[in-house]
Amino acid sequence: MFISDYKTKILFVSTFPPKKCGIASFTQDLVNAINQEITDDIGIDICALDKQKNKKLYGEPVSMVMDGGQLDACIETAKKINTDACIKLVCIEHEFGLYGGELGEYLLGFLSLLDKPFVIRFHTVLPLPNTKMLKIVQSIALLADKVIVMTKHSARLLKDDYAVSLDKIMIIPHGTHAHSTVNADELKRNYDLANRQVLTTFGLLSPNKGIEEGILAMKEISTAFPEAIYIVLGQTHPNLLEQEGEKYRNYLQQLIADNNLEHNVRLINEYLPTKELMEYLALTDIYLFTSKDPNQAVSGTFLYAMSAGCAIISNSFVLAKEMLDDKTGIILQTNSEHELAENAINILQNPLLQKEMSSNAFLKTRNTTWEKVGGKHAKLFYNILDAPILTPKESDLYIN
Repeated sequence: MFISDYKTKILFVSTFPPKKCGIASFTQDLVNAINQEITDDIGIDICALDKQKNKKLYGEPVSMVMDGGQLDACIETAKKINTDACIKLVCIEHEFGLYGGELGEYLLGFLSLLDKPFVIRFHTVLPLPNTKMLKIVQSIALLADKVIVMTKHSARLLKDDYAVSLDKIMIIPHGTHAHSTVNADELKRNYDLANRQVLTTFGLLSPNKGIEEGILAMKEISTAFPEAIYIVLGQTHPNLLEQEGEKYRNYLQQLIADNNLEHNVRLINEYLPTKELMEYLALTDIYLFTSKDPNQAVSGTFLYAMSAGCAIISNSFVLAKEMLDDKTGIILQTNSEHELAENAINILQNPLLQKEMSSNAFLKTRNTTWEKVGGKHAKLFYNILDAPILTPKESDLYIN
């Protein structure tokens, strides 16, 4: 017989597939990575954040659903977690929009009732907080066993702008997938892109992604390289779709038509599986990051592009300034389509420069593989649980 059939559970509170959002995908990838590092006597469950509160939409490992926008639901779920003796640790994914109340303050009601140790990851840390934001973040940090952030900049902000104690803060980077090993030319043939210079952006579509900047840049780029093509991968963000339908996508399609760029821009309205996404990135010559928010703390799409070995042109934002230099990519100074086009043309005209940027971007993300990120979480969880660190997994033990 096994030593014990009892399972210690770690509960993640997060959005989760089939919900389509960046944090849902992040959590699924992270849980899969952690499961490769922990022993079989520890299990991971998910409390899915969902307004519909319909558990039937989910399969394993989702064991409960919470509407983070309702204070009563937050309080009820905290009590439910407290009564589950198997749950020994809670890991909370935090974004201000995931929880109700001003600046997501309903989360505090949940946390104040929770009698389990918990860690929380801030996906966004904003500089110069107002009094309300300062108090909320400080209160959360005070209650947490550990506050996880994904960049050095976010850690500095927590320390300097929010006065969070350094011993509470831990930096664990966003994970990245293994890049495709299929030859880029072969992939281009497979995706009907043979002999074309490919520029790519991916992610859920919304106006703050600034896709129009990339489209307008293609006017100049296609003059220099008539076969160049800009591929935008991703469905419209579900929240935006609910509010206004395909208004933004239709605007982009009209922009393409108005500038006679049908041959040079392709919008792919799909939520791609990881394998296909990594193949698109592997065949990409230049990745464009045109998001408009300079305070964006982290971007999985940006890191995936780096890990796939893409040369990158990016608007200025926190992660770009932390990860890029003149040998790994280009940070735009004006965020204009002309500046973007000028830099893209220069890279496409200089294959050696493109190859250097590609290699250096890939090398700079070697410490961000999901395997390493999963291992760092497993060690943190084991330390909090005061359990031995068993990585890699040990074989099952039996009692004679």
